[in-house]
Amino acid sequence: MSPTQTGGLDVYYADYATSWSAAGCINTRPLPSGRPTYNSQIACCKGAYAGQTSGTCLSQLPSPPTMSPTQTGGLDVYYPDYATAWFAAGCINTRPLPSGRSTYSTQIACCKGAYAGQTSGECLNQLPSPPTMSPTQTGGLDVYYPDYATGFGQAGCINTRPLPNGLPTYSTQIACCLAAYAGQTSGACLNQLPSPPTMSPTQTGGLDVYYPDYNTSFGNAFCINTRPLPSGRPTYSTQASCCSQAYGGQASGACMCAVSVCFSCVCGTAAERTNAGGCDNLICS
Repeated sequence: MSPTQTGGLDVYYADYATSWSAAGCINTRPLPSGRPTYNSQIACCKGAYAGQTSGTCLSQLPSPPTMSPTQTGGLDVYYPDYATAWFAAGCINTRPLPSGRSTYSTQIACCKGAYAGQTSGECLNQLPSPPTMSPTQTGGLDVYYPDYATGFGQAGCINTRPLPNGLPTYSTQIACCLAAYAGQTSGACLNQLPSPPTMSPTQTGGLDVYYPDYNTSFGNAFCINTRPLPSGRPTYSTQASCCSQAYGGQASGACMCAVSVCFSCVCGTAAERTNAGGCDNLICS
């Protein structure tokens, strides 16, 4: 058979005697029986080794073809770096392209597609010009999220970078406090606001509502308006209505006595129950 310029057969075939990643196309005599042939070495590479990530077949050509490099070199596509831990990985265009790996036309498109939930932001940080999020007035992210790393009673809402994966976010710090720490009796979240909201005090100070004091034994307890309001505690507009509802069966009368010393003869002292004290209608033996 007429040899080619480099000798051998005038057709090429795949070298099945060599491992796939290290093999190429040859025209060595004799032609193995039943082996598909190609009229050129490059046609053989494209037909028999199209998915060869090592590029060995093409590299054996007299003038191997090259892929157009990107501005920073390497392939003209990017792919996720699965050889690096997910939180520390980014998108690369290093040769050769791993078989079956998803590719993206740009590095940022790869980051958005392959590392969308990456809380470390490492993929985006590897861009030539990493994107930035608009900071709030106090810095950090432009959204707030609950600080689950701190105990509920002392925690608040923060906008510290990076945003933990899966946490709910809120457009303002106060919106976060009201939603995530609605039952927080310490008021720690609201106290962390630049201008913490205040509740209108009653005449005697404290909250403008009263609630039963469950921390004191029933016989000696009364209704208070001490801050903060315990979560889930019933409230009443006046101390008297609270005593009537919450301590109606109280034999000692301690709650109503706290409202008025003139409620009963068990309240206060004899000196406090005098007419001068306003107890005109109270007759005690």
